[in-house]
Amino acid sequence: MDKETKEVEEQTPSEPEDVVDVESKELKTASKFDGIYSRVSSNRLENLRTTHIENKAKELARKSRR
Repeated sequence: MDKETKEVEEQTPSEPEDVVDVESKELKTASKFDGIYSRVSSNRLENLRTTHIENKAKELARKSRR
């Protein structure tokens, strides 16, 4: 083995670990944002549901006053 071959062999094992670390960090960040977006979406849905219920209640109250 010459010097260049040793250097390549020494670098090769560390490269996949570096890639895995970067991918792992990206997945954790993506998971974090997925959770945030999920909660925001859930809150929006709940707000729409509540608004719909409130509007129906107002409509029924108006009808009962007549």
